[in-house]
Amino acid sequence: MRLPVLSIRSTVLLGIAMAVLAPTITLWHLDERLTRAAQEPLIAQNRQAVLVMTSASLVEPMWTLDEEKTRQIAQKVLEEASVLSLRLTEGRPLSVPTVLARQGSELGQGVALKTTISREGENLGELEIWFDPDQIERALADRRSATILLAALQVLLSVVVLLAVLYRRLLVPIGQLKRQASDIASRADVGPIAWDRRDELGELGEHLNEVHVHIDQLFDQLEEQKAELEKVALHDPLTGLANRALFGELTRAAVAAAQRDGGRLALLFIDLDRFKAVNDTLGHAAGDSLLVALAERLRGAMRASDVVCRHSGDEFTVLLRDVNHWDEVASTADRLLQEIEKPVYIGSRLAGVSASIGVALFPDDASDHETLVSHADTAMYVAKSLGRGRCSFFRAEFNTQLLANLQLEQEMRQALERDEFVLFYQPQVDAGTGVLSGCEALIRWRHPVRGLVPPLEFIPAAEQCGLISEIGAWTIRTACAQIARWKRSGISFGSVAVNVSALEFRSHRLLDTLTSAMADFGVQPHELEIELTETVLMTDTDTSQVIVDRLHALGLPLAVDDFGTGYSSLAYLKRLHPSKIKIDRSFVRDLPDDSDDRVLVQAIVQLAAAMGIQVIAEGVETQAQRSFLHGIGCGLLQGYLISRPQEADGFERFVRQRAFERNAVLPEPIDA
Repeated sequence: MRLPVLSIRSTVLLGIAMAVLAPTITLWHLDERLTRAAQEPLIAQNRQAVLVMTSASLVEPMWTLDEEKTRQIAQKVLEEASVLSLRLTEGRPLSVPTVLARQGSELGQGVALKTTISREGENLGELEIWFDPDQIERALADRRSATILLAALQVLLSVVVLLAVLYRRLLVPIGQLKRQASDIASRADVGPIAWDRRDELGELGEHLNEVHVHIDQLFDQLEEQKAELEKVALHDPLTGLANRALFGELTRAAVAAAQRDGGRLALLFIDLDRFKAVNDTLGHAAGDSLLVALAERLRGAMRASDVVCRHSGDEFTVLLRDVNHWDEVASTADRLLQEIEKPVYIGSRLAGVSASIGVALFPDDASDHETLVSHADTAMYVAKSLGRGRCSFFRAEFNTQLLANLQLEQEMRQALERDEFVLFYQPQVDAGTGVLSGCEALIRWRHPVRGLVPPLEFIPAAEQCGLISEIGAWTIRTACAQIARWKRSGISFGSVAVNVSALEFRSHRLLDTLTSAMADFGVQPHELEIELTETVLMTDTDTSQVIVDRLHALGLPLAVDDFGTGYSSLAYLKRLHPSKIKIDRSFVRDLPDDSDDRVLVQAIVQLAAAMGIQVIAEGVETQAQRSFLHGIGCGLLQGYLISRPQEADGFERFVRQRAFERNAVLPEPIDA
């Protein structure tokens, strides 16, 4: 509830009344408390005396079983003013309790006291008496009325006397101070007021005169500060560029002007590539210095009519006004890419980044500021996906692809919840004997509409949206669970190879997932194999080395998948100590006819043999390929010549029905 606003006069009057009333009320309460404190023990003693005397007088008639006398004594107790009711319960069997109550009272009301009546060690019964709880209140009622009347007279007299004294000394000068303060607040052109008082109010009046003198100076300073704050609120504090708020205002104004005049605009969305690496290696201070330097370059490369904004973090936006043709924008974007890619010295160290730029045009791609920014952002992501360090113009199909990606992400999340993913297993055999050495676990998505979806259609999207860790964890646990089932069934499966993506490999969750899955399902390290692409191992080598060392510590064998398609290096093979390298199917497809492939594959086999590393060839489909690979010393084969990838039950039938014997002739390839 909102309290009413009182005037100073009312406040003073109320203050006087309270000043007089407060001690009066305090004294009244103190008197009442003292009286109550004195009376309560007496009342309690009186109640206890009534109880004791009553119980003592009841001993004899209850001992002699004189019911009439007992009832008379009980009835007499009710004559006490403080007694409301009583109950006497005799100890005899089947005796009816004597219950008496004063007219208008009920049993159980008031303050209860209870005692046991006994004689010569025998319990004759129990007596319970209820006393009037308002006894002391009635005793204090008359005294309270007199005290209230006295207090009222005292307050009234005091207010009249004090108000007459204080009116001239307090209320009148306060009114003058109020008018003086109002003049100052409104900056009225009035002179100072002369005060001839020597008390606190006179001093306050003189201080107000001083405030009046300085108020204009303060207002001038406030105007200057306001202008400075507006600048800070609309500009990035690090780079001095326009911030998102100012950029939005300017872009909306430019769009409105272009709509009115039939002009064209271009919005460039710039995202720095590899900026995180600068922060991680050189520190955040160096990263800030780099942003400042790049902001100066962007500002210097643009026209005075263009607007450069720091959108957020390492993102910038640029508004180009009066655009005549798209090639002007393309030329500007190329110039900005070149400026950004120039190295920057931060102290004695050299730092360099590239950028991805997305472009949206007005009115071609959007009709408002928000959509223009959104489309430029979408185009930027397209440029980044195409290899970074380039520019991409927005096209309508980008939104279609974006929506498709969002739909795919939603479907993958549902697939995890609905258990729609499944593992297929493709055998790996000895090239000479055909003996099963293991298999590779390959994930598939049994989509309710699209059917069986291969990993190339959803794994990149899973990496982009952050689901790859969950899918990878599901793959590892499912493979370990299958290993446990095969062991219980006596299926000889060798080892199961599981693919790990780049993002999953660098996740801190990978090692935890492996150790927990192996422990939960009783999988031994030699029964599980981790496959990684060589491009994964060659990126961020320090981090990769740490993770590989931990995998080796767990006893897990490591295979390098798609060997030869990346940046193969003897150095990384020496550091990482893989147990296997897998020759990519692109080198096996044209064997033995292609001479270049023969030389490359033979070199890989010889290199691996020299380093004590097993070699497995992927995509083997013909007897000729098998014969050549076996002839040059390739130890293991995988491909349609052996078997297509199959679900667990199909793999089990393959193991049982088509067990390879030493020197067995492998079947002809199955049509792809």
